[in-house]
Order: sequence, then structure tokens, then C-alpha cells
Amino acid sequence: MNNGQPITSMIPPKRSLLSIEIFPPKTEPGIASLKERLEKFRFYSPEFISVTYGAGGSSQTNTLKLAEYVENSLGVTAMAHLTCVGHSSEELRQIVRHIKELRIRNIMALRGDPPQGQSEFEAANQGFRYASELIRMISKEGDFCIGCAGYPEGHVEADSIESDVEHLKEKLDAGAQFIVTQFFLDNVYFLRYRDLLRRQGIQVPVIPGILPISNYSQITRFSIMCGCTLPARVMRGLHGRSDEDQEKFGLDHAAAQVEELLSEGVDGIHLYALNKHRAVQALAPLVRNRFPVGPQPAE
Repeated sequence: MNNGQPITSMIPPKRSLLSIEIFPPKTEPGIASLKERLEKFRFYSPEFISVTYGAGGSSQTNTLKLAEYVENSLGVTAMAHLTCVGHSSEELRQIVRHIKELRIRNIMALRGDPPQGQSEFEAANQGFRYASELIRMISKEGDFCIGCAGYPEGHVEADSIESDVEHLKEKLDAGAQFIVTQFFLDNVYFLRYRDLLRRQGIQVPVIPGILPISNYSQITRFSIMCGCTLPARVMRGLHGRSDEDQEKFGLDHAAAQVEELLSEGVDGIHLYALNKHRAVQALAPLVRNRFPVGPQPAE
């Protein structure tokens, strides 16, 4: 078991870790169903499972419930997400102290997206405006391993990739210790980004995020929201296919991305699984077959 360890300690030389991201359902039946799937995810020995944070809704509580389950019942290292949205700095401080009480050591610290219906981010009353402020506070509250987000094509609000990297440096200077990137559909964006960070003297682990395409509507919406380029070959590959074939194409495309990234010696593969077992089942073995950890699931 790796649970209780900082994520940065799980990235030895010449080996890529496997991590899986889930989101907390809003209902108890939904949570129960996800817990059953998490038992299956555990078979692939992920180094950690991250649990996203739903600002302004009931999933805030569910984030910590699920993260505690992953860490203390499932026996897998959990990374709890935390955002600035809708909280004062003191409220966030209390949440961090609660995370410590739950024996969760790893936190993904994010500014967060504007609430639904708002086009621009606004800090809560007496709240933080930047992820770097949140990271600095977490660093002062205990011995946490803190992750931050990276954007291979630049954040949608950034003037340029260079200015976005300057903001990333601020997060690292505040105490972030590793980077998990936004998804991308062409590996060239990640590889250029990694090279740019290294030239800028940033040597912390940079873990690429992979999002399997479910269908054309989904990936178009996500691409616009996140500022991710939708390659022409992907659009052609999805065009005219049934829903089932679009999902298969998406998994095949993600598998090709993973294989190439592993050959490039990336620090890990972070699967934006969207709680889907099929995505984990198709992609996790690509990492585990190359870097086995413990007993592997039967075919």
C-alpha cells in the first residue's frame, strides 16, 4: 500500500505512475455505485486516485467522503481537490484542517472555474483570488504534498503560454510540488510544454492528463471550455460514427496517446476517467504492463 505517502515520493526514475481522477456523485446511490467501481479500479494498482471538488454544491462534502474512503478504506492514496470558489480564506483553512484529520496528505489546489452563469472568476468575500494564495495557506497548515494544474496550450484566460508559465512559477514558489496537466488531444502540445518548463528551470514532476473521448458532442464542449485544440484527424475520426463507435475511437485515440507518452518517459499518466470503468479497463493496463505493481487483474 502506498496510501499516506506524498505523491512526489511515488515517482522513481525511469518509471511512470498511474493515477485516476473521479468526480463525486451528488446522491448516495451514485456514491455507492462508484465505490463498487473503485474496487475494480484498485485492481490496476493506481499510485493515487484524485477526487474533484464541486464548488458551491453538495459534492464539496462528498469530495471529502470519497477521498477518505479511497485513503482509509480502499487503501489507495487519495488526492483531494480544493478550490477557492465560494469560500473565504478562513473557511478554506478549516477545510484543510479537516483534510488533515482525515489523514489525507495530498491536495490538488486550484483556483477553480467561475460558477455556472458567470463568465469571470470572482473571489468570495475575504477569499483567495489565485491558486498561489491557496497553496501558500495549505503549505503553512501542515506537511501536505500539494499539486497544481498545468496547461499545455495555456489557460483560457492567459495572454500567452509564456505568461501562463509565469503564473505556474508563482504556484510552485508558493509550495506546489508537482503538476498535473489539463487534457490535450495531440501529444505535441504536452511535449512542447514539458520542454518549455524544463528550459524555464522547472524540474518538478509534470504528469500529463488524458481524457478519453466519449462522443463528438462531449469533446467539442470540453475543448471549448478548456481551450484544448480539437485536431482535424480526431474530428474526421468521429464523423459519421455511431455513439458506440465514437467511444471506441476515443479509447483507441487515448491508447495511442498513452503509448507515445510512455515512450517519451513521462512522469505518469493521469486518467480523467469520468467515473467510467471501461476507460480505466482500456487504458490502465497500458501503464501497468510496462510498469507492473503488485498482482495484476485477470483477463
